[in-house]
Amino acid sequence: MKAFKPMLAKLIDAPFDDKDWIFEIKWDGFRAIGIKNKSVELLSRLNNSLNSRFKIIAKELETIKGEFVVDGEIIIQDEEGKARFQLIQNYQTTQIGTPVYYIFDLLYLNGKDLRSLPLLKRKALLKKLLIGKHPHIKYSDHIEEKGKAFFKEAVKKGLEGIMAKRKDSAYQSSRSSDWLKIKSKMRQEVVIGGYTAPRGGRSYFGALLVGIFKKGDLEYCGHVGTGYDEKLLKSLYSEMVELKSKECPFKIKPKANSPVTWVKPKLIAEVAFQEWTEEGIMRQPVFQGLRDDKKPKQVNKEEAAVSNPSKVLWPNEGITKGDLIHYYEEISEYILPYLKNRPLVMHRFPNGIDKEGFYQKEAGTHLPDFVKTFAVQHEDRKINYIVVDNVETLLYVANLGSIEMHPFNATCKHLLQPDYLVFDLDPEAIDFEEVIKTANTLHDFLDELNVPNYCKTSGSRGLHIYVPVHAKYDYETVRELGRLIASLVNEKLPKITSLERSPKKRQGKVYIDYLQNREMQTVVAPYSVRPKPNATVSTPLEWSEVKKVSTPRNLPLKQSLPALRKKATFSKKF
Repeated sequence: MKAFKPMLAKLIDAPFDDKDWIFEIKWDGFRAIGIKNKSVELLSRLNNSLNSRFKIIAKELETIKGEFVVDGEIIIQDEEGKARFQLIQNYQTTQIGTPVYYIFDLLYLNGKDLRSLPLLKRKALLKKLLIGKHPHIKYSDHIEEKGKAFFKEAVKKGLEGIMAKRKDSAYQSSRSSDWLKIKSKMRQEVVIGGYTAPRGGRSYFGALLVGIFKKGDLEYCGHVGTGYDEKLLKSLYSEMVELKSKECPFKIKPKANSPVTWVKPKLIAEVAFQEWTEEGIMRQPVFQGLRDDKKPKQVNKEEAAVSNPSKVLWPNEGITKGDLIHYYEEISEYILPYLKNRPLVMHRFPNGIDKEGFYQKEAGTHLPDFVKTFAVQHEDRKINYIVVDNVETLLYVANLGSIEMHPFNATCKHLLQPDYLVFDLDPEAIDFEEVIKTANTLHDFLDELNVPNYCKTSGSRGLHIYVPVHAKYDYETVRELGRLIASLVNEKLPKITSLERSPKKRQGKVYIDYLQNREMQTVVAPYSVRPKPNATVSTPLEWSEVKKVSTPRNLPLKQSLPALRKKATFSKKF
């Protein structure tokens, strides 16, 4: 059976309670995939064999009946039964401590792929699989709902932290917000770039100079001078001596209080520390151990991807920020085509939809590496907009409490030439059936001209109709075309439609709004959530569906995913 990448968790800043989640201990060790088929294999995150390092675990896996693939963490316990990360690196040679493989997931069993099953079903099958005496293999248990109390207990016991996992989540070989990690102490993987000369009574070296990679460059993030005993100083020094270099590996040469020996950036260390300074330096870092389960270039600053996921954004429905982020992650492949390469205006509701929201154009400062921006010159100033080009940025924006996604109608490449003409059909004190009549009249008119056109709900009370123009014309031309088409439809339906902007002057009519087609104008994206009751989604519709609906078919966030996935063709049409 071929190896595959394990499912990874995203870091968040605080524990939470939620009936849809379970909580496990975050084990402080090496991640390992266990495979038993014709033979037994323990594999690291880099797909390297761990059999020889942890022979006793590999032998115990052989005694478990059946063929399977499991996922877990190997730890080394000291004499008191506490996991100690420092023991794991040299266990193969020292044999100090007791290795234990805590298994928390079951991916395959007797030829069946279980990864699409809900997590709790996989864990129930795993628990049955592990029945029996296995001194070095344990089932990683969990509790439901009460994450805050569980985290408090983990801190008391000096554990690294806890894991939060969505009960119904499938197993994905990627980093997902369905699995979250909450750390009791700040921890960071770093790359060793040098060491200082020893001072006082210390042997071998004084402190490690460490960094993290940012856009391909190693950036200094601190001196690590504590966490070593004499034996560890010696073993670390012997590894670093082999990597001596005349060149400083850091992008900017750091200052040191004693002579520095530079080393090639090949060794990864894990450190615990108090906090990050504004300059990006770790305060009071303590060495925890070396890691060899990832590549140095993969070491980046680990920042909380989700803050306060239990924050309720829709009070009446109990829908949280975590639910919003989960939705955007699941729907990302469908919404991203409408966001990529476009400046984005965020509509933020950090305190929930019952509190006043605000629109934000400026991207802000201290952005994560993965967030791209694009500068747009306005009349009075230049504004840097966020550009949502990847899933990480989409979730970053959602984490800011931006419920709605408002991309420009034009891309960064053709900022003055929109990709589509948009009609916003907005009813004012009139039955939705008249909106449908207006939409179908507009659709029929465009079809007669052989002009492609597509429809979606606004996510509120109206409909949006898109006409692709493929960045061939400027905004003024596109808007004038919109005015002409809107006028012709208005002439056909004068009793139920209006081109009047003032709501007071168009009561009882459908406003055919073509003025959305202005320079730097935005329209809420297809698949975007709206700050409305039930967290409705701006939903793509086939024209056959438009003819049938009698009310705005805005799918609620919590029921929308399966239905929206069936509408994937919408995002491929223009």
